[in-house]
Amino acid sequence: MADLDGVLDLWADDVRTGRRDSVPREDRVARMLAGFDWEANARIVEGAGGKIEGAVLVSSRAAPAGTIAIIEASSAIERPELLTDLTRWGLGLSKAAGASTALVWRGRGHSDELDRLGLEPVRRWWRMDRALATTPPAPSPIAGYALHDATSVPPGRWSEAHNLSFADHWRFTPRDEDELVAGPPELSLMAVAPDGAPAAITLGQIVHYTADPRSQPVGMINSVGTLPAHRRRGLATWLVADALVRLHRAGARHASLYVDGQNQTRAFDIYEKLGFELAFEIEVWEARLQ
Repeated sequence: MADLDGVLDLWADDVRTGRRDSVPREDRVARMLAGFDWEANARIVEGAGGKIEGAVLVSSRAAPAGTIAIIEASSAIERPELLTDLTRWGLGLSKAAGASTALVWRGRGHSDELDRLGLEPVRRWWRMDRALATTPPAPSPIAGYALHDATSVPPGRWSEAHNLSFADHWRFTPRDEDELVAGPPELSLMAVAPDGAPAAITLGQIVHYTADPRSQPVGMINSVGTLPAHRRRGLATWLVADALVRLHRAGARHASLYVDGQNQTRAFDIYEKLGFELAFEIEVWEARLQ
């Protein structure tokens, strides 16, 4: 973790150049990287005086089709040429970790060197935003379903609902309970069917970002998912609308969410109706390693 401050400075440079959309506050990044093996899964480039001029971090996650690696390569504004070598290192680290696929996420228009390294563009990911300066409209419940949060839903149901909701989505990776319910319990919402089974979920968090034009703190809406048997009934609209009210009540002055811009269910149409607008577009590039 000794290099974390330098890496955060690089990420801030990425925001200024448009390669990245935001940088969470240091304490949150430290929690996200708890247990990260810097020696095995990172490479750091130091310049004069020991200043970090480039870094690549590789994380991985098990998926049904094989391990997926995420490559986070960054360089100082004055050293953009480092990105190619850093990404190449990341691909090597991904192979060494036994990954079958490696993904690189970049702000639109900042992926020039990736095709030369054998990666292909596979997805566009959108960050959608809306202001929360005033109380959002009241949500409209869906008849026959009950709304619960993590103060009443027992452990184990959240990972079950999440994994069943997203199993048929692009590059699905199962999630466990601890990483899903990371915010205040009243911000984790679940729609429950008449038989008591989970039908849909939406997970909220209050997050502070540095060097960010959004009004702080930001209410993040994550994992908006509906189990297949309950889709197209308005559950996602209900849960996101309810999450907006709760996030505003918890102090958020801006709301953001990420959505697959090529989602076949056109989830982004729901978010537009709730006042969200496209704020940042990310290009997702992929390398097949095995």
